Amino acid sequence: MAKRQKYQVEKTSVGLQFVIPGTERVIPAAASSLRYATDGGQFVIPGAEQISTSELLTRKMSLPMMPRTHQRGMAGTALFGGR
Repeated sequence: MAKRQKYQVEKTSVGLQFVIPGTERVIPAAASSLRYATDGGQFVIPGAEQISTSELLTRKMSLPMMPRTHQRGMAGTALFGGR
């Protein structure tokens, strides 16, 4: 019965090398290149481009509703104005 090896053999530019399982070299995927929009001769940062009023309103309507200021209590009055 053949004994299973603890190491794998990998051929590299300097010759054969042992590789411990779980420590294999991972070849990174090619990074996607970013393409920036241009406005004339200048690049535009993503998210900083000029948009139409209707696009701005569409973005605002898609956000959840939140109060712009904190609610203030009416000091000295009972709930619903009852006494």
